[in-house]
Amino acid sequence: MDAAFGGFAACSDHYKHLVEGWEYADSITIDCHKWLNVPYESAIFLVKQQYNILQVETFQNSNAPYLVDPLADFSYLNFLPENSRRLKALPAWFSIMAYGKQGYRDIVENNVSLARNFGILIENSNDFKLLAPVRLNTVCFTLKDDDKQSEVGRFLEMLNHTGKVFMTPTFYNQHKGIRAAFVNWKTTETDVQLIFDTMNNIITQLK
Repeated sequence: MDAAFGGFAACSDHYKHLVEGWEYADSITIDCHKWLNVPYESAIFLVKQQYNILQVETFQNSNAPYLVDPLADFSYLNFLPENSRRLKALPAWFSIMAYGKQGYRDIVENNVSLARNFGILIENSNDFKLLAPVRLNTVCFTLKDDDKQSEVGRFLEMLNHTGKVFMTPTFYNQHKGIRAAFVNWKTTETDVQLIFDTMNNIITQLK
């Protein structure tokens, strides 16, 4: 199961239903550099104990005789894809210890609230439209005028070039689109309005 963004929804009583049943997945991956707000290249993968042999067969460097059998003498060093690596778990551990479940519940719920408010601004706009309902912290939208589909890429480039925000391209339901993901704990309503105003300014340059 890919829970790159949504995994931390489990922290919130309001949104944990969105990952309901994920305990039945054989494996789960979560990107900590997203909602955990730690540096890039930090991720978690959870594999059920019953599949540990498959994990070893997949990841263990069988050509290195100095590596012990992690099933016989367990060590995370020999149980992961990378045998030589920095302690990537340290930033995640610090962050979890600093903020705890309550802290991340607050971040998740604040980000989702901001995403939904941004979605409302999009819905009420004359120039933009949602490509999908806002369910969590990601807002997918495009230019309302279908004749301007060829301009979506240029609009996104101009928007990111302002240095005020970074959004990514997407494609949904035969439409080129833009993806805005809310994960940073510092984001506020003022930021959302600032970006929406910037979007409205840029769209006038395409007319």
